[in-house]
Amino acid sequence: MTQQAPAPQVPVRVENDRDGVAMNICQIATDYYARIRLQMMSNGAATSASNLPYLVVRNTPQAPDAWRVATRPYMDTGRTDTAGNAHVRVAGPGRYRVLIKEPTERFVAGDVFTIPRHALATGTDSDRDVQPLVELEVIENANCTLSVRRTHPNGMQRTRGGGNDQIPADGARNNFTQAHTSDEIRSALDLGNYVISYQLWADASRAYGTHHPRIQNSTFRAALRMIYGEQLTAGTGAGASLHDRVLNSDGKEVQFNNQSTTGGRGRLSFRQDNGQPDNRMTADETLRRTHPATMEFLLQMMDDLDITYARSTGAWRPHIGSTRHRYASAIDLTHMRTTVNGANNQQHTVTIHFHRVSSTNSNPIATGQPEAAERTRMREFSRRVHVYIANARLRETLGWLGGPWNLTYNQLGIVDQERGNTEAFATDNTHIHHIHISMGTDQP
Repeated sequence: MTQQAPAPQVPVRVENDRDGVAMNICQIATDYYARIRLQMMSNGAATSASNLPYLVVRNTPQAPDAWRVATRPYMDTGRTDTAGNAHVRVAGPGRYRVLIKEPTERFVAGDVFTIPRHALATGTDSDRDVQPLVELEVIENANCTLSVRRTHPNGMQRTRGGGNDQIPADGARNNFTQAHTSDEIRSALDLGNYVISYQLWADASRAYGTHHPRIQNSTFRAALRMIYGEQLTAGTGAGASLHDRVLNSDGKEVQFNNQSTTGGRGRLSFRQDNGQPDNRMTADETLRRTHPATMEFLLQMMDDLDITYARSTGAWRPHIGSTRHRYASAIDLTHMRTTVNGANNQQHTVTIHFHRVSSTNSNPIATGQPEAAERTRMREFSRRVHVYIANARLRETLGWLGGPWNLTYNQLGIVDQERGNTEAFATDNTHIHHIHISMGTDQP
C-alpha cells in the first residue's frame, strides 16, 4: 500500500493586517519520507545497526522546546531493518530526533514527549539531556519545498568528525521531491550511512536512577536502589578486580564481573566532571545504563528459583556485540548457584557454569554420560533455569536468547502449539560460555 502523490506545495500570499507587510506563507500539505542507515563499529568495521528499537520525536520552528511523538509510516515496525535503516516521516519543517526507544515503553503518535535526562546516583535528574542518535533538520526553501540535513544537537559538547570518542559530522543538505512522497522505504530520500560511535552510543543510552518508576514500583526495589544508587561493593579477594561490582541483598549475591563494564569505562561520563581520570565512566555509572527491567528480571528469576548467586559478564556496552547490549536490554550470565535437598533432607550446594566445553554437566538435556547424583543435580538445576527463561520468551517478556546449547521449546518440555519445535535458545561460538537474555523488543 502506498500513498497517492499529493498536489505540489502552493505558496499562499496573505497580508499582515497589523503593519500592512505582505509575505508569502508556504502551505505544505505533503508528507515526505527519509531514511538513514545506522551503523556501528564491530571488530574494526562498520556493520548494520539492525533490529534497533527507535523512536522519532519532532518539534516545530514555532515551538522549538515542544516535542511530540512523530507519526510513523504504516510499515514501520519501530525497529531498524536488517540494513540498519531508520525510516522517518517528515510532515513539515522542524527538527526530527531519532532516539533509542527504551525497553517496555509504549508511545502514541502525537503525544507530548519530554526529552529524558541522565540521572545522577542520587536519583535526581542531571541537567544533561539523553542525546539522540541523529537529528534531521528540516527547513522550508524559498520556493516552498522542504530540504533536510542530518545533524546532531551535541548537548554533551563532543568533538565532531568521527572516531570512537566523537560524534559524526553534519551531513549535506538534500531536497525532498515528489519522488519521496511514498511511504515505501525504497522511495524515501536516502541520507546515507551514519556510524554511531562508541561515545554516541553512550550519550544516547540513558543513565537510569533510583527515581525511575520501574524501580520505585518493583518488589525488588531495595536491591535495584543499590544498583542504580551506586551502592554496590567493589571486588575484593584473590583474582578480584577493583572494577568488579557485587550486589548482596536479601540472601542473594550478584557479581557483575569487570568484563560487564569494560566498554562503558572506556567512554566519557555524561557528567561534566565526575572526578575520574579523563572524565571516563565508572563501573557504577556503566551499570546504570542497563534498563531496570533487565535487572529486575534477573532478580525475579533468582527469587522464583531460589538462586543464591549469579555472575554476569555482560550488560549495557557501547563497543561490541549486538544492538541488544548496546541499547540496554541484555545481560550475559555465566554461573548460578542454589541449594537443594537430597536424601534424608541433606542439603547440597549446586553450581552450574553455562559453558559448552568446561561444564558439560550443566547442559540441561545432556544424555549418554555416566549418571551421578552431582551431575543429576546440575542438569536439573540448569533445566529449571532454561525452562524459566524460555517461558519468559513465550510470554514476550524476553526477546532473543542465546547460550552454549541450541535448544527448542520441545526439548525443554515446553508444549506450545505455535512454537513447540522452534528454537528457544540459539547458539554459536560467541555464546559458548554464557547465556544471553534480552528484554522483549518486538513491540514498537
